[in-house]
Amino acid sequence: MKMQGLTKDTDGFISKHINRKFSTKISLFLVNSGAKISPTGMTVISFFISILSAVLFCLDKPLLGGLAAQLSSILDGCDGEIARLTNSASKKGEILDSILDRLGDGAIIMGITVLAYEYSHLWKDFLPGIDFRVLIIILGFLALMGSFNISYSASKLKESAGLEYRRIWAGRDIRLFLTMMAGIFAEFLPKSLLLFLLLMILLTFYELAYRLHKLDYVEELVKRGEKKLVT
Repeated sequence: MKMQGLTKDTDGFISKHINRKFSTKISLFLVNSGAKISPTGMTVISFFISILSAVLFCLDKPLLGGLAAQLSSILDGCDGEIARLTNSASKKGEILDSILDRLGDGAIIMGITVLAYEYSHLWKDFLPGIDFRVLIIILGFLALMGSFNISYSASKLKESAGLEYRRIWAGRDIRLFLTMMAGIFAEFLPKSLLLFLLLMILLTFYELAYRLHKLDYVEELVKRGEKKLVT
């Protein structure tokens, strides 16, 4: 079986240039070797690795947590690839993948927030009048909101208009890659996790603002009956 047709036009930068280079090889190996693993099975494996990432962050193992997040991101592409290779794609699998992705994303952000909270005292001399414990909780909540709404807005566009956004600034592949980078930096500079939460908020809310700005364009595409990526 060949790799042709395994990628998607909606793939983000990290997915296209990094993740797919690994995931397609894994998927082809599993299918060609006759391994009895279904797309749903791969979805579940990816989900549990994302939960492992969250747990590792909570246990003050940011490097391992970040690497687990990126591994989860790579394997998240395998379920769809296996489905296309074996002609077993289904709406049920697509919905399950979406639900578990959201749960995994939420768990990872919560894990990072917990660890950032533990190291909040490192910021106490930066702005003495600020309670950084409260600030980190707020940042974690906003990062969670941004992440979920990126996914929800994409799902809503596909459901209501039959269109898809091109993942530019804040797709899941980019968010989990940045999580890996955050884990690497936090291994040596734990206070940097607060900056990661800030970056996640800026990226996701900027992307949401951009999508709101493109709503008139989306409406025009729908009226003309055009099916193209919204960029």
